[in-house]
Amino acid sequence: MSTRNVLRQRDFRLLLGGQTVSMAGDAPAVLALTFVVLEIGGSPAALGGVLAARFVPLTGLLLLGGVLADRFPRRELMIAADFTRAVTQAVLAVLLAFGAAQLWQIMVLQVIYGGAQALFTPALGGIVAQLVPADSLRAANALVAMSSSLLRVAGPALGAVLIAAAGLGAAVAVDAVTFLISAVVLLGVRRPAADERTTPEPLLIALRTGWREVASRAWLWTSIANFTVFSAVAVPAVLVLGPQVAQLEFGGPDGWAVIMATFAAGAVLGSAVALRISAARPAAVCATLLAVAAARPALLVSGLGLSIIGVYSALSGAAVSMAMVYWRTLLQERIPLAVLSRVRSIDDFGSTLLTPVAYLATGQLAAYAGLHGGMVLLTAIAVAASVATIAVPAVRRVSGGKPAAPLGDVAVRVAAMSEVRSPHVRNPLDANTIHRNAIGGFAADHSGESSE
Repeated sequence: MSTRNVLRQRDFRLLLGGQTVSMAGDAPAVLALTFVVLEIGGSPAALGGVLAARFVPLTGLLLLGGVLADRFPRRELMIAADFTRAVTQAVLAVLLAFGAAQLWQIMVLQVIYGGAQALFTPALGGIVAQLVPADSLRAANALVAMSSSLLRVAGPALGAVLIAAAGLGAAVAVDAVTFLISAVVLLGVRRPAADERTTPEPLLIALRTGWREVASRAWLWTSIANFTVFSAVAVPAVLVLGPQVAQLEFGGPDGWAVIMATFAAGAVLGSAVALRISAARPAAVCATLLAVAAARPALLVSGLGLSIIGVYSALSGAAVSMAMVYWRTLLQERIPLAVLSRVRSIDDFGSTLLTPVAYLATGQLAAYAGLHGGMVLLTAIAVAASVATIAVPAVRRVSGGKPAAPLGDVAVRVAAMSEVRSPHVRNPLDANTIHRNAIGGFAADHSGESSE
C-alpha cells in the first residue's frame, strides 16, 4: 500500500501526528536536563545517576508493561503514560522556573518518567497492528521510523535554539506540552474493541506465556539475541569510544558532529528505502543489515579519511533504520495480537538489559586493549553474532507478509495454562471472538510457524 493510502487511515494518522509532536519535544528536554544537572552543581557522576534513574525503571518494568498492554486497551495505557510524563516534565519546569530544583527531586521525577515509558513502549508496539491493514504495516512502520530519524537530525539544533532563547525550564515545559498534545490526540483514536482482550491470567503466567511465544520460534529468539549483542557491543563502542577517536583523528567535536549527522541522515534515507522495498526473508535481511552497521566501530579506527567514514556512517544509519522497520513489521505479521506487546517488551528488554554494564565495560576494555584494539574486538563480536544468526535455518526460512497465527491457538494454550491454576476461570476469547479474528486474517497455521 502506498504512503498516501496509509496516511488516509484516520487513526494511524492521528497516532503518527501525536508521536511526531511528542518526539519533537524530547531532544530539547534531554539537552536541557543535561545542563540542568550541571548547572545546579552536579558532577558527571551525578548526571549519570539522573540518566540511570530514568533507565532503570524503564528496563525493570518493560516486561510488566508488555503484560498490561496485552491485557488492557493499549490506547488507554498510552494516554495514561503520556499524561504521567507530561506531569513529571511540568513539575520539573516549575521547579526550574522558581530556581528550586534539587538533584534528588530530578531523580525522583525521572524514575516516574521511566516507569511511564515502560508502559507506553509495549503498547505502542502493539497498537499499530490494530490501526492499519496487514498490507500497510511496513509502510506504517517506515513512516514512524522516518519521523523519528528526521527529529534526531533536527532535534538537537532546535533544542539549542530554544534553550538559548527561553532558558532550560522552557525546553522542559515544551516537552510537557508535547506529551499533553500526544495524549489528547490519542483520545481521538477510535478504541480497538474485542481484539485487545486476552485471558486475564495471573501476572507470572502471563509473563510465562510471552516467553513461551518467543521460545517456540527459533527465528525470533535467535534474532532477539542478535539485537541484544548489537546493542550491548556495537552501540557502546561507537558512543563511548567514538568521541575519543574523533578527538584524536577527526578534529574533535566538529568531526564527531559530522559522523553523527551523517548517521542520522542515513537513517532517514533507510526509512524511505524500507518504505518502498520489501524483504522476502526479513529476519535474514535484518541480521545482514546489523552486520553492516556493526562494522562501523572498526571503520572509525581504520585510518580512512573523514569523508569515507561519513559515507559509511550514513550507510550504517540506513542499515539500522531498515532493520528496525523490517523487524517491527515481521513481528506484527507473525506474532498473534493477543501476545504481541509481550513479545515486543521481551525484545526491548533484551536490547536494554545489558546496556548499563556495557557502557561501563566498554571503557574498561579500551583501557586494557587500547582504543583501536577495543574497537576492532567489539566489531568482531557484533559481526560474528550477526553471521551466526544468518546461519540459523529458521532465520533464513521465515518470510514476511504472512498473517499472524490465529488467536485461537494462543487462547487454547493460555486457557490450558490458566486452568492448571484456576479451573473456574472463564476464557473471554470465546468461539465468537476467535471466529472474528480468523475472519480478520489470522488464519495461519501456528504449529508450522513454531517449528521454524
